[in-house]
Amino acid sequence: MTKEKEVLNCIREVLEEQGRTQTWLTKKLGLAFGTVNAWCNNRSQPYLTDLIRTAELLEVAPADLIVDGTKKEKGLSRPQTFLKIT
Repeated sequence: MTKEKEVLNCIREVLEEQGRTQTWLTKKLGLAFGTVNAWCNNRSQPYLTDLIRTAELLEVAPADLIVDGTKKEKGLSRPQTFLKIT
């Protein structure tokens, strides 16, 4: 019986879309290649601080690196507008 691998982040996909490599991200973050490779293959997940740093380097929102299976079901897959409350 095989267990289907749960995909929790899409770091690899964003890197590929931008034409960047895991090695590039590894150097920018100052981490071991094995750490970034494990994130990209969903064997482990980054700490929140590392996820935020990764998002900044890739110039995307941290939420864009997280797979949320409930978004499409709730109709939230379109961009959200945030209102500033004063």
